[in-house]
Amino acid sequence: MPRLKNGKLRITPDGLYQIRYRREGFNVQFTAKTKKLAQERFKEWVKSVNEEKHEQAPPHRQTLFGEFALRYFETVKKVNVGKETYDTLFRQFNLHLLPKLGDVPIKNITPMKCQQLLNEVLAAGKGRTAESLKILLKEILRAAVGEGLIKQNPMEFVKIPKHQQKNGTALSREEVLAFIEKCETSHYRKQFILFLYTGIRRNELHSATFDENFVTVANGKCRKGEKQTYRKIPIAPELKKYLPLSDKELATDNKVMSNVFKRDFPAHHLYDLRHTFTTYCQEAGIPKALVDVWTGHVNRSDMTSSVYTHFSEGFQLEEIKKLRFFPENER
Repeated sequence: MPRLKNGKLRITPDGLYQIRYRREGFNVQFTAKTKKLAQERFKEWVKSVNEEKHEQAPPHRQTLFGEFALRYFETVKKVNVGKETYDTLFRQFNLHLLPKLGDVPIKNITPMKCQQLLNEVLAAGKGRTAESLKILLKEILRAAVGEGLIKQNPMEFVKIPKHQQKNGTALSREEVLAFIEKCETSHYRKQFILFLYTGIRRNELHSATFDENFVTVANGKCRKGEKQTYRKIPIAPELKKYLPLSDKELATDNKVMSNVFKRDFPAHHLYDLRHTFTTYCQEAGIPKALVDVWTGHVNRSDMTSSVYTHFSEGFQLEEIKKLRFFPENER
């Protein structure tokens, strides 16, 4: 765009004042008997050209939160977290953030807007979701700061109470027996029994392989980018008759299984089968360090016992025989 300071003033051979402008494709000159009149003519031309260019220029488009967040998911989240984590976060984004903030210019998002959104989630009794959304919002808006779209992250001023996470509850002996009986007619009978007798996580099911004595799974807690590790769980005698599982059974949708389990056992979650396995193993006298190896727990306060201690396969096969959900007279 032409600027006044770039005009070159000269006096012509016949004594007139002349201002030339030869930049940006322009080659114009303004001549007058006085310097002031030449400057006024040049100034008027600069003004008219700049106004015309301003009218022709497309209006500045503001970046919306929704489009930036989608770019953040694709560029950052997808390459840094596992598929199950990504799917969970993206589902929360679509349910809670996109409807409220999707069409809001990112520079118009204030701490109060974010606080109100999280307050509504808390009021619905979803403390864990609110905590997850707070972290996600903070990450997205921090990326916006990094991109120069906003100067400060509004989430720095948002406060919510810390969610008190409820620990899983092991099934009682009566519940276990009712569960096993219910499994006999369930479409997911073999999967549920495998969870009960091995304590594997639901996202580890698809990786399970079987030999005569052990089930091997890929550790579901490995972060994306880390080297995948595997663990072996000895097969309890009562589990053998349900094995192996077919490829189709191993590929069962985790969410569907969770919903079916919750429908049949409203007081529990599918993850409680993992707690049940751990609890009954320890009650049977199986060493906690060995149970931690089977379940993939890493106790950082006791790395020696939970990770580096070596248990022979023979010892493990003897120990798993102690795990029994049926009393001797009911087997």
